[in-house]
Amino acid sequence: MTQAESVPSLDSIPPVRRKGRRHLGAGAVAVATLVSNVLGYALFLVLNRELTSDDLGAVASLLNLITIASVAALSTQLVSAWRVARQRVEAEATALRTGFLVGLIVTAVVIVLTPALVPLLHLDGLTPVLLVATLMVPTCVIAAVLGVLQGAEKFVALAALYVVVGSSRAVGGAAAAWLGWGVSGVMALTSVAAWLVLPAALWHVRDQLRRSLQPALPTQVGRVLAGVAGTSALLVASAIDTPVARHVLSGDDSGDYAVVSVFAKAAFWGPAFLATVLYARMSRARAERAFLLALSGTGVIVAMGIVVSSVLDASLIRIVGGAGYTHLAGQVPLFTALGGAWALIQVLVFWGAARGRHAVGYLVWTGVGIATLVVLLAGHESVASIAATYLVAAALVLLIGVVLGFPRRSSRTRDLSEPRRTTSAPLPR
Repeated sequence: MTQAESVPSLDSIPPVRRKGRRHLGAGAVAVATLVSNVLGYALFLVLNRELTSDDLGAVASLLNLITIASVAALSTQLVSAWRVARQRVEAEATALRTGFLVGLIVTAVVIVLTPALVPLLHLDGLTPVLLVATLMVPTCVIAAVLGVLQGAEKFVALAALYVVVGSSRAVGGAAAAWLGWGVSGVMALTSVAAWLVLPAALWHVRDQLRRSLQPALPTQVGRVLAGVAGTSALLVASAIDTPVARHVLSGDDSGDYAVVSVFAKAAFWGPAFLATVLYARMSRARAERAFLLALSGTGVIVAMGIVVSSVLDASLIRIVGGAGYTHLAGQVPLFTALGGAWALIQVLVFWGAARGRHAVGYLVWTGVGIATLVVLLAGHESVASIAATYLVAAALVLLIGVVLGFPRRSSRTRDLSEPRRTTSAPLPR
């Protein structure tokens, strides 16, 4: 089966059927995102009650370190989705091989940085960070499969895989906490869960496995690494504050930060289904409507989240952290706004990636870098001051990003992710 046969053009699908498929896909991915968030809450409900505040801060920082170390995974997913959406030859096999090679590269980077990360995160040994390294290969390969499904607009399968990934991580981490295995145990079972999910992901592309193992097959490693700084900045932005808080706050305060940061994660990942579902359409020419739909829809969801978190802050913090964390209720709207700002920026970053532009992604890196330096150098000693610093940075990035990333009239006539093609008109007879 050729790539053109395996990924049918949207132009061949009747308009009514196409619209119905998009609605079904959006609903499936939205439900999957909600389920994944609920599973994340469930994991922290267990961790909050089974771990000490110090261990909770360590685990939260390591889970966010996984997110940061997985920056190449998001780039792998977007590049894979772009190639499949554009119906590139052998896109699926190329995605698999690319994901494996990128995973090996990231694994090596984490191992090299382990001696520096241990004292930075106030850990007792090398083992927890080395366990993070063992996650990188399955994470990047699974991301490649997610990209294939996303680009082919197989949203039901995409949603199912999202749920499987989220549930496996939650079950693994929760089981280790219940068993009293401590920080290293939580990370060990999280790693085992990722490897167990890998065969389920590969089943979706089983016809391409043999082809992906051929050494002569070209890869997109260069494109993935080139896009890391732009497309994956958001993963760092949405995760770096927890490890930084772990470094500058006391053990108990870092545990407090880990609890309330769950609301930022929920606000960030909750609306993410819109950018995910519409990314393939944003990768094609004349896709401004898809971008505007993703941006406006995300804005509505973010606004609703901030309102709800302001009204129900005390009840929400009791659900997530328990009665022992009710003193953090006033911080819930702040963290919800922080995650919501990154959610809006995500739409801008995805739009830029779909058009071959990464300016907003670089802007995210700049804003996060400055905010981190401010936190480290200014001696922030409270949960609220750290979150507020990152919120100010996110707000500035959002304002500037809208100016840089909003569709211009000149960009509406061609796909900027492809080089301009010139044609010659026939000579008049």
